[in-house]
Amino acid sequence: MPTENAATFDCPECDVTAPSTSVPYDSLGYVVCPVCGYAATPETEGRPTADRSPSAGD
Repeated sequence: MPTENAATFDCPECDVTAPSTSVPYDSLGYVVCPVCGYAATPETEGRPTADRSPSAGD
């Protein structure tokens, strides 16, 4: 019987890989690295925008 690999968390800061069931989450539900404390949150500043303005071509 084949086994399935468990889901894992891969930290972009410290390159640790941990089973997703052992990774804590903050009060908003974002994952927190158990080794370095990196918090995966949505980026609100510096996010690339569309190449055209909203009124272009409308």
